Amino acid sequence: MPKPSSQSTDFQLIATTVGAAAAVFLIDLFFPRGVAIGMLYAIPVLLAARSQQPRFTLLFAAACTVLAVFGYIFSAPGAIPWMVMTNRILSITVLWGIALLSLQQLKAKERINLLHDLLPICASCKKIRDDKGYWSQVEEYLESQTKTMLTHGICPECMQKWYPEFYPQVVEQYPDLFKDTSAGIVDERLDRAEGHQ
Repeated sequence: MPKPSSQSTDFQLIATTVGAAAAVFLIDLFFPRGVAIGMLYAIPVLLAARSQQPRFTLLFAAACTVLAVFGYIFSAPGAIPWMVMTNRILSITVLWGIALLSLQQLKAKERINLLHDLLPICASCKKIRDDKGYWSQVEEYLESQTKTMLTHGICPECMQKWYPEFYPQVVEQYPDLFKDTSAGIVDERLDRAEGHQ
């Protein structure tokens, strides 16, 4: 079920956009054809672009194009015909330019959000590339980005792989380090959470 606040925000945006388009159309009918009122149709298209819905923006660009043409047809004659046509063509061009740029902006935001979730890491040495293109060790990157202090140890698999001669002694001396720790970590966190309640 959608949130009521988002529904009311959507309704307010739609109502404001429709109201702005109607107001611009009425102003367009009131003034003679020579006045460049057609540029005001950019206001409803800009409002529609705030909806984050590409269809809504394109719908209002099309609707404002139709209103600009009707405004030309039904408004009182005024200036030189080629000037009037040039103003209307420029107005419609601006409307569609705004609509297409807003669609590009939405695509760019989606791409940025996708890229924001990705962390570039070297497949070989496991260094991480930051936003400025510099490569740093995983530890340095995590400490700078999360304000977490890291400590170093060695996992059982690496201990057995890199130090096979010491592995039996370490397992015997520290058996708790070589058991399945994932369950222990969960249990320890649950114990802490229950202790705080």
